[in-house]
Amino acid sequence: MPRFKSIPGETPIDDVSGLIPKGVLTRGDLNKVEAVNIAKAMVKYLVGRLDEKAAPFDFVWFLQLHQEMFGDVWKWAGKLRTSATNIGVSPSQIETRLYDLTNNLPHWKDMPLIEQAALLHHEAVFIHPFKNGNGRWSRMLANIWLYRNGHPLTQWPDSSLSEESPIRTEYLAAIKAADNRDYDPLNELHRRHTPTDFEHGH
Repeated sequence: MPRFKSIPGETPIDDVSGLIPKGVLTRGDLNKVEAVNIAKAMVKYLVGRLDEKAAPFDFVWFLQLHQEMFGDVWKWAGKLRTSATNIGVSPSQIETRLYDLTNNLPHWKDMPLIEQAALLHHEAVFIHPFKNGNGRWSRMLANIWLYRNGHPLTQWPDSSLSEESPIRTEYLAAIKAADNRDYDPLNELHRRHTPTDFEHGH
């Protein structure tokens, strides 16, 4: 019996052997310790100056970012999953797909930045490289991309996205549409949650 009840559209947490903090007994406890860990990564990447050296968007850094977001909570943070999950590509494809993502980024430069962020977000979550935390990692990737390029951040209602809610239902539907190469709903969601004070300034 899993300790943490799954919600639709997420990878179930059925193995708690990698959990580092003691006393994490409920889904709420887990959300709290993960949020504290993620906040540290946000301070590192989304406050002050950020250059390409600090966030190079390469394969090694993709793994590093997940480790920085979840390394205080899970022993497997930053390590690619080795078993199939209900979402994501097969484990044998993960590394190649992450390298492809790195190589594709420069080819998106003529797209509006918000659409680049949405595409990066979707590609990352579609690959689903890790045992868990893929959605939050993908949204963080997209925001770091925006920040590095001088664009306002997408302000996701993370607490609502981590529980059953209307925005989560809409979010999952937008991800599914993007799986079928219809990016309009996800672009729209990104736009709705991103301040527009300078969207067209790039």
